[in-house]
Amino acid sequence: MKTLMEINWNILMLSLLPFVPLIIGIVKNSKNNGQNFLTWALYCLLDGITMFSSKEEGGHSYSLLLGFLIGSFFMSAILLYQGKVGWGPVETITIILIIICIFIWKTSGTYWALIAGIISEGIVGGYLLYKTIKNPIVEYNLISYIGFLIVSIITIFTAQDWGLEEIGYPICETVFSFLTILPLIKKWRAARKRYLLIKKLKTNKRAWNF
Repeated sequence: MKTLMEINWNILMLSLLPFVPLIIGIVKNSKNNGQNFLTWALYCLLDGITMFSSKEEGGHSYSLLLGFLIGSFFMSAILLYQGKVGWGPVETITIILIIICIFIWKTSGTYWALIAGIISEGIVGGYLLYKTIKNPIVEYNLISYIGFLIVSIITIFTAQDWGLEEIGYPICETVFSFLTILPLIKKWRAARKRYLLIKKLKTNKRAWNF
């Protein structure tokens, strides 16, 4: 069992930092309906199941998951306050996965629940990756996913061993964070290229007018 003294506070703090840009984004763009309370509330529950399974198995990823759970909680609380509540495919998928994880926990124990949690996080991550590829939203998301990637890699390399309970979840998060960053960087580079081209054209126009 983990105690407060056994939590890796560095990883916990680092896992919270990527949520700061996301929270700033939903606060500043309160009229944008791109985020949903139920999505983040269900993420919070799924993170909780995986976190407590990791805790029971003595896993190193407990601190990382605790940070993600806290971050997801604050995201869902803000979205609920803003009245952004809806139901879609990702919510249906996530709640089915949560029910499956709880069933496995009750029938097969925390080790298999941890595996189910990691797989479930991967399934949800895959759906979000698909959504990002279709419509990459760079603002606030790019810096956040870079943060998620960094803290996941740090968690892997500070693990005491390479068992599933130690690095299973961080590896999953590393892979999906990296893959999510790729379309975001692609769109950012395209936008940057357009900006520089427009700036160059404006400079040339001023030079000709002069």
